[in-house]
Amino acid sequence: MARSFGGGRHEGLIAICLVLMLGLFAAAVAGGLPDPSGVRVRMEPLADAQRPSDAPVDGTYRGARLQFDLPPRVPGSRWVLRLEREAVDAVWLQREGWRSRTLGFFHPDAATGVLPSSYLFALPADWAGPVELELHTVGAQRRALQPELIGEAQAMRLEQYGIAASAMIYASLFTIGLLALALFSAARDRMFLALFAFTGVALLALSAVNGHLYQLPGLRAFAFWRTQGVIALLLLLCAAWLQMLLQYAGLAQGRTRWKRLVDGASLALVALVAVCLLNLPQVARMLAQVQGVLFGIALLLGLALLGDAARRRTLMALPLAALGVLTLAGVALLELSSRSHLLDGALLRYGYQLAIVVGVAILAVGLVGRIGEYRQQRDREQLARADTERRMQREAARSGLSSELHSRLRTLPPGDIPWAAFRLLIERLMPLLPVEHCVVVTQGYHGQDALVVEPVAGTDAVRAQLGRRQLALKRQAANGIPLQQPVTEAGAPSILAIEAVVPLQIRAPAWGALLLQRRGTDGFTTEELSLAGEFARQTLQQVEQAMAAVQLRQSAELDALTGSFNRRTIDQWLTRSFSEGARSGQPVSVLFLDLDHFKSINDRHGHACGDAALREVALALRGALQEGDLFGRYGGEEFIVILPGRNGAAARVVAEQLRMAVDDLRPDCSGQVLHLTVSVGVATRLEREDTPEATLARADRALYSAKAAGRNCVQVAPAVFR
Repeated sequence: MARSFGGGRHEGLIAICLVLMLGLFAAAVAGGLPDPSGVRVRMEPLADAQRPSDAPVDGTYRGARLQFDLPPRVPGSRWVLRLEREAVDAVWLQREGWRSRTLGFFHPDAATGVLPSSYLFALPADWAGPVELELHTVGAQRRALQPELIGEAQAMRLEQYGIAASAMIYASLFTIGLLALALFSAARDRMFLALFAFTGVALLALSAVNGHLYQLPGLRAFAFWRTQGVIALLLLLCAAWLQMLLQYAGLAQGRTRWKRLVDGASLALVALVAVCLLNLPQVARMLAQVQGVLFGIALLLGLALLGDAARRRTLMALPLAALGVLTLAGVALLELSSRSHLLDGALLRYGYQLAIVVGVAILAVGLVGRIGEYRQQRDREQLARADTERRMQREAARSGLSSELHSRLRTLPPGDIPWAAFRLLIERLMPLLPVEHCVVVTQGYHGQDALVVEPVAGTDAVRAQLGRRQLALKRQAANGIPLQQPVTEAGAPSILAIEAVVPLQIRAPAWGALLLQRRGTDGFTTEELSLAGEFARQTLQQVEQAMAAVQLRQSAELDALTGSFNRRTIDQWLTRSFSEGARSGQPVSVLFLDLDHFKSINDRHGHACGDAALREVALALRGALQEGDLFGRYGGEEFIVILPGRNGAAARVVAEQLRMAVDDLRPDCSGQVLHLTVSVGVATRLEREDTPEATLARADRALYSAKAAGRNCVQVAPAVFR
């Protein structure tokens, strides 16, 4: 359970305030009690009392003789005999020649007044001296009524005290109930609905204890059960109290020891309520004797729940436990008062009722505090959800960037790879960071410079600024740590924007940086800079992989010595060219070129000189070819040329050009100038040929024919070679 809304320190302060409030209430009620030294009333039971013929049939009849000396009163005032408002069916005073009106707890008349707190009997104004009265009661009251003889003004003041106390108790419960209902409607938390139900039961039970329930139309039907109805409502209040605390302490879920115990006690209390509703007189007498014990057990069990809740730092559990102790003490004193008249019952009755009201208020405060906890929890969940969504968005962008870089860069030539990668970096990064400008600048990265600007319209302005800032940016990039700096204009002291410089991890002497610019004075967070750095590292990694793939592809396709296609690659092109030529009906010519007397160059000048001669020849041959012609090293000193779309005559012209290009070479080898020549064999695809094998064979024989003809010449495969 959370520790918000004041915590343990504030809970102690609330408990102290509640104790003071209860003390003030007790002092106020005690101040309104009559002075017992005024008129002493002697009371003794009537041993030979018989039930009057006009008394109610139901209920236990009791009679008592009252004796007192009545001093004369001031003119205009009367003496009033006051009796505590116990749950009796009927009570009246009687003297020879005089009888008071009959008052009742369960059937109050209109003359009783609003929210009565006692039975008041005004004595005749002309009575004085020794007076003897008979007190008659019918009902299952727990104790004999203790009369008090006071003045009329004092009686009215006490009645006002009782009315004020009852009104405050009922109004507080009613207000808390409405608040709980409104909070349930707003928060949809069933705890508030439980509080509303508990408050309603408390309102019914306390109004029944005070006898005010039977003054309300529609609720007078409770008078049918008389004392058993009051006991039933109190037992139901105890059961609701236990169930409320069970939920309040957070133990309502699962099958814990506390839940089993509280549910069993609540079920037993509800069973007693059902027994009370049977309206059996024997049950009423039995429950009247043990109801205090039942209330005490329910309070003790509730205190145990609150103690466990306080140990687990449940909100407001400690003040509620302190108030429960006071309520338990009040119930114990009330039980003692019912067996003897040592203490005034009105003080105890209103004291424990006020304690119940304050307890309900504390429950409401605790539950309202939970709204703050729920709100904080909801805010935390929303922040966590937003953070998760942001992380997912960034992870999706990171994954999308990696996937797109991987697929797009593999299809580009080496010179376009860095620029395309940096453009993708900006496109993926800007939606995640609120920036107005984003720039990637590199120098010497894979042998070239790059400048990518978004928005593109600002490229010229950025290029002009970089010309002035190049040295500073190079130093910042070499530092390797992201930094932020204000952007201002000359002559203007205010900051226009904040620029973040994120260095690119590029091997020196090359360098690069990612520049992010945001309007205003709000800087970039560590998370934003980390994200930009992560995207930049990912982009550079993909660039390096793409460049490595290009190099790997080139090493697989090209001859390492001459840089021309190797035999494996040229065979693939041969197959493809012949297949396309057969499908389109276009000619394809093949030239075999062999360096003359190459073995003698290796023997005389060494293999290093021979390798250099091969590189020179390959360079010269590539330079003499047109775009679309394919050239490769077929093995040793032998080269091959594929001429798609060229017939035999055109191929012979190209062969002569290649022969002359080599013949014109004069490579230097260790101070000696070499004269190199090639022999060339030419063959053209015939109409029925869709594979290169036959054409290659004719070209190879034409090459041998050129060798036999004296070398440094071109031979075209004749018909006989077919």
